[in-house]
Amino acid sequence: MRDRRQRDATGLAVVEGPRAVDGALASGATLEAVFARPELVDRYAPAGAPDDHPDAARLGIGFRGRIGAIHPVPADVLDPLADAMNPQGVLAIARFADSPLSAAVTAARVVVLEAVRDPGNAGAVVRSAVAVGIGAVIATEGTTDLWSPKALRGAAGLTFGTMVNRGHPTAEVLDVLGDAGHLRVRAAPDGEVRLDELPLNDHMALVVGNEAHGPSADAVAGTDIAVAIPMQHPVDSLNVAVAAAVLMYAMRPEAGNLPTN
Repeated sequence: MRDRRQRDATGLAVVEGPRAVDGALASGATLEAVFARPELVDRYAPAGAPDDHPDAARLGIGFRGRIGAIHPVPADVLDPLADAMNPQGVLAIARFADSPLSAAVTAARVVVLEAVRDPGNAGAVVRSAVAVGIGAVIATEGTTDLWSPKALRGAAGLTFGTMVNRGHPTAEVLDVLGDAGHLRVRAAPDGEVRLDELPLNDHMALVVGNEAHGPSADAVAGTDIAVAIPMQHPVDSLNVAVAAAVLMYAMRPEAGNLPTN
């Protein structure tokens, strides 16, 4: 029987909501099919629209060539199929492909999600990673599925625009990152380095841990620096997605005139 990491290397994901479907298309995703309420169908296939149509600007030139069949479906049939509590009338089936760990660690900037369980938080981290220009997102063993409908909604569909790797143990991921020359940084309220003192390196990886329990012993042992975000009393912690966004912006290559991917 093949390892799950191999079995899940490619597959189909359900993308829900106009914003997430738009983000997936703008990120270069291929959609096998789109199911939409009749009034939303023209959002993806306006009849006779030229390439400079606003839809093309929003979704990328040539987006129609990456969409399979488009099916109008009444709301009372489509909405019960949605994962979201408040369906927004668009659902797409998209192809995804994981990147090998060996490829993900070649990125100049990497974020590692370690046992992050909430798919909304995980998706929000991915969205910020794409915004900053992080080249790869690695979800270690025990992390929620980054290709799940809720995680893709949290990422606004932008997960398709970065390298994603899933399912390896934390210790293995951090060893491979170290071998690839990454300065491995973990977020910690009691970190010995303040955010404004964080050194920059050509290759850097940020590790953010479980929302309730923080980084594991493997994450502590396998990182080089623990960085703290200054906070005013009585705040003693931040949501994992917020903390990750702050740290990723501090680590961005242009902050130190370092090379990007």
